[in-house]
Amino acid sequence: MTVGAAARPGAGVTVVYCDGHRCRALRRPGMPGQESAGLAEVLRRAVRASRGAVLVRSGCLGVCERAPAVLVLDGTGRAARRGVLVGPVADAREVDVVVDLVRRADAATGGGSEAPRGDRS
Repeated sequence: MTVGAAARPGAGVTVVYCDGHRCRALRRPGMPGQESAGLAEVLRRAVRASRGAVLVRSGCLGVCERAPAVLVLDGTGRAARRGVLVGPVADAREVDVVVDLVRRADAATGGGSEAPRGDRS
């Protein structure tokens, strides 16, 4: 996957959530055609609360056995763009893990955000 200009060392956090068929289906409990306010909305809030983070909706990441999956990339690793794949992100505890990763990665790249905890209400 190419992230483009954001892939430079020192760039902000990139949060990629999989929108492949399986991940999308598992993120949408209940109403067909209407995305659950859970994961996507919590990720949007966490990214908005950060400095320079970017939220990307991706096609299939190829990790269907870990669906729904989220990939958190930051520019702090030696090879730049070191990432953490989290999945399945199916309950509030796992959403909190992702939000904490965004917060820590943002702080490591100079953001120091106060990203909100996951609220899946």
